[in-house]
Amino acid sequence: MRASGFSSRVSRRRLLQLGAVAGAGLVAACRRGTAPPQLRAARGLLPKPWSEQLPSPWTWSWQEAETTDRDDQDRDDQERVGGDLLALNDGWLQGLPPDQLQRIQAPPLEQRLGAQAQRLLALQGELLAGKVLPVGVSPWVMLFRNGAAWAEAARAGWDVLLQPSLRGRVILPASPRWVIDLADRCGGRSTLRRLRQQLLTMDDRRATNWLLKDKARVVVLPLQRCMPLLRRDPRLTAVLPAQGAPLHWTLLVRPKETREPLPQAWVDAAWTSPLRRKLLLTGWRAPLEADAMELDRQDLPKPWRDLLLPPASRWERCWSLPPLMEEERLVLQDRWRASAP
Repeated sequence: MRASGFSSRVSRRRLLQLGAVAGAGLVAACRRGTAPPQLRAARGLLPKPWSEQLPSPWTWSWQEAETTDRDDQDRDDQERVGGDLLALNDGWLQGLPPDQLQRIQAPPLEQRLGAQAQRLLALQGELLAGKVLPVGVSPWVMLFRNGAAWAEAARAGWDVLLQPSLRGRVILPASPRWVIDLADRCGGRSTLRRLRQQLLTMDDRRATNWLLKDKARVVVLPLQRCMPLLRRDPRLTAVLPAQGAPLHWTLLVRPKETREPLPQAWVDAAWTSPLRRKLLLTGWRAPLEADAMELDRQDLPKPWRDLLLPPASRWERCWSLPPLMEEERLVLQDRWRASAP
């Protein structure tokens, strides 16, 4: 799924299509009577070993969110959806009206959240306090094809993407806001134009196609999306730099009108080994304290150990993108237009 861009209007429309926040959709959910509770999510968002364990009577409603343009939605689509629980990534969270959500009401889970998850929640402000539960996280990484020439620089930091030898061979997420944040961390405000000059395109949905066809040399994706390819293709390497990385969060929220409690035992299973370790091998990490996760380190394949479970100091240097105020969004829009190559 794409990282968040600038348009709060578009994000809200797209999220309504994903489910559970449109007024008519909530009313429809209430009219279901004894229908089983429903969890709505985009395909590919949740790791399969965990999604397959969703307990009865819960059912899935899978959305094809990653295959349609955000603008290509209409009101009828929004009004046909309901749901009792919504899974989404942090890029879509700002488009959810806080008054259409209710509290998670899962203290045993919320008390186990690690420092990175707590920082993410603190960024969301008072209106969303207690209404969002991070359930998993995957760092954005650089995925290289035949990337030995850039390996050492990539391990140090993201400014490897600015090297002249990579000009026109870099693919970043289709989010101007995400690209601006990364550019600022690579070298300050003046770096944005240089970074954009390096791009082949911005396309996180089809990035691996560009890479495997040798059109791109490096793409940036959540580690969760890279692990299946790393297992199959020895030409590929993934790097999480010592500088840290942006974090890609999987979240759960409860629509205001649902009466269904969160399936806490299901979430707890994902945070407890052996399932926790199995999910970690897919690049999807439980949002717990680093000390708790260290229990799984020795069971990880040595070549990927520091990628799947980076040292605590590197993990602490990772960051989450905060929501934008309207004034900030307009400033970033102006910066983006001014930085066009």
